Amino acid sequence: MMRSNLVYVYVEKVSHLTLSYGISTADFITKSSRPPDNVLSLGIVDPQQEIDIYSGFNMYLGTENVKEYLMQKHARPLEWIDFDDVNDLESLSPREVAELLYLGHAYTHLKAPFYYKLQNNYVFLTLPNGAKKVYYRYLPHFYQLLSKCLAARLGETYKERRPFLRARRRFRDLPAEIMQKLTALLVNGAVFDFGGLKIKGQEASIPMFAAPESVYQLKWHEPTMLIEKSNLVGRLHYQLNTEEWELEILSPTAFEDSFNI
Repeated sequence: MMRSNLVYVYVEKVSHLTLSYGISTADFITKSSRPPDNVLSLGIVDPQQEIDIYSGFNMYLGTENVKEYLMQKHARPLEWIDFDDVNDLESLSPREVAELLYLGHAYTHLKAPFYYKLQNNYVFLTLPNGAKKVYYRYLPHFYQLLSKCLAARLGETYKERRPFLRARRRFRDLPAEIMQKLTALLVNGAVFDFGGLKIKGQEASIPMFAAPESVYQLKWHEPTMLIEKSNLVGRLHYQLNTEEWELEILSPTAFEDSFNI
């Protein structure tokens, strides 16, 4: 499987952590149901940008400024936390600032990274190999984002395979009832292989794999090094004529213990 043709997702429900590959920053910004209003950059400080005097981090204020900052090309991995009101930054304690520094340096949390003072909804970390590690205060927001990303990736791949039909197809988001059935698979790590997409008649089929358990190796290694050992557990089918999704389960144990999102 080629790197550019897969979406990898791992969800840790207790800490509201998601680890993904194939979901870009642009996807997050354009498809998120609640884009960030203000952010603190947790990376290296740029003296040419506005700096919060209390935390020492660069800050970007306002939805449009944040969008412009996040969508531009970055020489270093993008790492940030959002916040509600700039006036609340002065109440951050030295310990809390240290926790934020650790988040940006070690790509993991010392404690739950949702702060009452900041009222943040996200912590967004880009790992050395380009994978995204994002904490969501409300996990349903991630599932909504994923449903849109899978539909968009299907549309992109379909158009590559059928360029002469480019203007004729639309692809609906994955419905919540199917996403709910996928949650147990995501908890163990799942791969959606768009490189293996099959189109037969009016049906497009996406293979789904259960990824190996060593998900944290994804911090340093190429995703394909883990995925080569994955097992086929099901397929997502999209009916082109009715614009409906269907879930085919090949390994029921991979989908056990799923509960409401």
